[in-house]
Amino acid sequence: MRTALPPLDETLLRDRLLRTGILAKLERLESVGSTNQHLLDALAAEANAGRSSGHTAWPHLSVLTAEEQTGGRGRLGRTWSSPKGSSLSTSLVLCPQLDPAHLGWVSMLAGCALVDTLRQDCGLNSETQRAVLKWPNDVQVTQADGTAKKISGILAAAVPARRGALPGSQTGPGVVVVGIGINVLLDEAQLPLESATSLQIELRRAAGAGESRGLDAAATAEGGRLRTELLCGFLERFAQRLRELEKLAAVAPDAVAETLRAQVGEVLATIGQQVRVELPDGGAARGVALALGLDGGLQVQVTGQRAAAEQDWVPCDPQTKTFSAGDVVHLRPAP
Repeated sequence: MRTALPPLDETLLRDRLLRTGILAKLERLESVGSTNQHLLDALAAEANAGRSSGHTAWPHLSVLTAEEQTGGRGRLGRTWSSPKGSSLSTSLVLCPQLDPAHLGWVSMLAGCALVDTLRQDCGLNSETQRAVLKWPNDVQVTQADGTAKKISGILAAAVPARRGALPGSQTGPGVVVVGIGINVLLDEAQLPLESATSLQIELRRAAGAGESRGLDAAATAEGGRLRTELLCGFLERFAQRLRELEKLAAVAPDAVAETLRAQVGEVLATIGQQVRVELPDGGAARGVALALGLDGGLQVQVTGQRAAAEQDWVPCDPQTKTFSAGDVVHLRPAP
């Protein structure tokens, strides 16, 4: 029977994130169906009650985190759960002073912050073990054999703007709930897919201990601290990136999209890869990922297409197409 894992250190979370003013609110739950849905329901209830953003229970830079998530949802309604104490299941309420056109970048900005944390705080920044961002919303760790394994998924959901968010405004800035799930203490048997990994597995691999086969007593005792430090580092970096972006938007709004594209591009591993873009209607396109557009879409030089899942690939003259995150069911490596 697996030893019960310790919870997040609430004292440390409050010292680093609340007393410093980085966050406006932090709430920890023992268990929740979905942190994203919990916040979306709370915001909807406030909107139905006619409560203004000035009196909201969830102001800008509020965070909900749970020790266990039993009904999390990813892109296109995919579901997953997280064993208690093994992962980080966290959502943020954001009401940033940004043009609504730029809100689609928020999940990738969160990905950048997590990549920074994994590289700088956890040492995942070597030729054989490097944290990277995969377009549009996954954080992966590259492996010695050139493959990449998913360690985190991110999902953003826009909600209607709350009335009274800005003086003299009828709607105010857009409100976004950003959810992030991070595999921290999962061992191989608990991973949802062979293409997934966890921080514990990667740290043991870096230390030369090979594959993780469950936590020993010392690792179990430190598990709560590891999860807490990782969450603090991520939230600190994300809040800092967002505040810097808001400052830029106030003085040079036309520079925001290019700045976002540059920041994401620094950690994005997708550019230059041969990719297969799976589409909602069963069709697909394949080719080389060329660049990010200013709207966050992925520009692909398409050289082959498939009209439906059961049909053969048909070569085509190279043509550049841009795909938004909402256009894509899967983005896979292609031979």
